[in-house]
Amino acid sequence: MNRIIVLSLVSCIALVGCNSKESVLEKDYINIAHRGASGSTPEHTYAAYDKAIKQKVDYIELDLQMTKDNKLVAMHDNKVDRTTNGTGMVKDKTLKDIKKLDAGSWFDKKYKDEKVPELNDVLNKYKNKTNFYIETKHPDMYPGMDKKLINDLEKNDLLEKDGLKKGNLIIQSFSETSLKNIHKLNGNIPLIQLVDDRAVKKLNDKELKSLSKYAYGLGFNKDVVDKDLVKKCHENGLKVHVFTLNNQDEVKKMKELNVDGAFNNNP
Repeated sequence: MNRIIVLSLVSCIALVGCNSKESVLEKDYINIAHRGASGSTPEHTYAAYDKAIKQKVDYIELDLQMTKDNKLVAMHDNKVDRTTNGTGMVKDKTLKDIKKLDAGSWFDKKYKDEKVPELNDVLNKYKNKTNFYIETKHPDMYPGMDKKLINDLEKNDLLEKDGLKKGNLIIQSFSETSLKNIHKLNGNIPLIQLVDDRAVKKLNDKELKSLSKYAYGLGFNKDVVDKDLVKKCHENGLKVHVFTLNNQDEVKKMKELNVDGAFNNNP
């Protein structure tokens, strides 16, 4: 009889343990590594992603550009000049050209020969270690970017409903067209509509309701966010994520405003 009771208790504990595995999306505050741990390592390199994951962030951010041969790479700018030893537009270079570049020395010589990562490689390397927060950059410059992104995500088994519910992926963009394209391709992906500072004052309830038809939340510059804006978004069923923080004082302030998550250079 005692053995039965013990087994029952063990079963209950196991069930509770399984049920307690809540979605990252349900956390009160989501910590997003801005371009990886970009405050202390060269942005969008494996060194930056490795450090962010070691710091147990909720997400690593990936800005996307597309090469001449239609490969997606992680880079914030549409030119390679600022963060590599090369020059010119990403769209004018093949993936082979991009992979020859040094993406680390500009930050510190000890990161010499860090490479610009291809999206597929990043997804494959880290999909069992962290979650991804992906931004389509300049999608109007890259025909087919949205579909290519969905294909790469499918290839890496990142579009399964259970995984999406647990928060393994978020996609953001300033482009409403890009997000609506992605929403049509897969309606289960949480989408964040980034909002230009100048458009914040136009966000009335009608506009927020319209955005909520495809967006999971909105992304704002931290400098334009206040409690009233956050409350208004929440009342319309939208989460609020902000960019970009650098220290714990800024994190504390954003939490006091009830934002749901933030990008941090020093996560």
